[in-house]
Amino acid sequence: MRKNASSRTMDEELKIFLGTKPEVEEQKPAPVPAGMPAQEHEDVQAGTDENMDEQIGETVQENTDGSPQVVHRVSGKQRRASLEEYKAMFLPVPSIEDRKPVFLSRDTRDALDRIVSLFGSRRMSVSGLMENIARHHLATYGENIEAWRKL
Repeated sequence: MRKNASSRTMDEELKIFLGTKPEVEEQKPAPVPAGMPAQEHEDVQAGTDENMDEQIGETVQENTDGSPQVVHRVSGKQRRASLEEYKAMFLPVPSIEDRKPVFLSRDTRDALDRIVSLFGSRRMSVSGLMENIARHHLATYGENIEAWRKL
C-alpha cells in the first residue's frame, strides 16, 4: 500500500524524491503477549492495522456508486511531454540582476540540486530554478495576493 501524496509532509516528499527515505516502511509484527491465543492476537493486530491506515490518510478512492475508481496509467509519451513542459517552465536560464541571498534547508537544496543536475542545462543553477519558481508563483497568485492584502 502507498500513502496519499497529500497526506505526506513536504519534508517526507523530498526525502522520497532524494531516495533517502523508503516510500513504504515495513512494520514488524508485534510480539504475541503471554497468555493470549495467536488467533486473538492476529484479530487485534488486524484492527490496529486498519486504524493505522486511517491515521496515515490511506484511502481507497471509490465512485459515487461505491465501485472502486479505475486509475489510468500515464504513458511514456505523456511523461516526456510533461517533462518538456516542466523544463520550458522552470529550467530556462534566467537573467538575475541585483541578487539577494535566499536560505533553504539542506534537504530542499539537495532536492533542487538533483533536479537541476538531471534536467537543467549546463548553465542552470539552483538559484535560477528558484528564480523561475518564484516568478511562476507570483504570476499565478499575484492578483490573489493583492486581493488578500486588502482583506
